[in-house]
Parts: sequence; structure tokens; C-alpha cells
Amino acid sequence: MIYTTMTVGEKEYKLRMGATQVIELEKQLGGRNPLDYLMIIESGNLPPVTVALKILHAALQQFQHGQSFADVAKLYDQYVAEGGSYTELISKLVEVFRVSGFFPKAATEDETENL
Repeated sequence: MIYTTMTVGEKEYKLRMGATQVIELEKQLGGRNPLDYLMIIESGNLPPVTVALKILHAALQQFQHGQSFADVAKLYDQYVAEGGSYTELISKLVEVFRVSGFFPKAATEDETENL
């Protein structure tokens, strides 16, 4: 299965959204496609932190079941404390959308290891 990873502290998290996670995320976003929020980057704006963390939360669910939104907020705080930035997180979320089938790109060797 194709996924991307995010390392925070000593732990590596696999990130990918399946149909169930996308549907739940759309419900949380009032029926709006979550990719719409990342597309505003093209106009020079960034999505709200809440939306980015909701996307991260959805991306964690397939491989790290049961992560609460509060857990994701703590994870983000740790990520930033370790030198990560919001804009780096946005780049990672774009990659989540890629591996989740929102736009095409050939799989890399690392991604195909688990097929």
C-alpha cells in the first residue's frame, strides 16, 4: 500500500487517507472537499491550522487507529518544538493527498516496498 511518512520524535507515522477517512473529513469540513483548502496556497494564502490538523488527523487514522484530535494537536506541538514548521506540514499534507489518489504520480521505490 502506498503511503508517506512523518517522523516526530523517535516515532515514524504512516500517512494516507482512504475513502472512509476522506468522507469523514468532508463531513467535518461542512461538505467541502479537503483539497480545496490546500488549493488556496496557489493564491498566496495558507489554510487555517485547524483544517491542516483535521487533514493530518484523517491521514493518521488508517495506520494509527484511534488517534484523537487532541492527540494530533499534541503531535503538532511536538513537531514544531523539534524544529518543524507549519509550511513544512502543509508540504507533507500535499504528499498525503498524492498518495491518497487525489492526483497521479508514479510510486517511488520506498512506497512500493509494502505492496
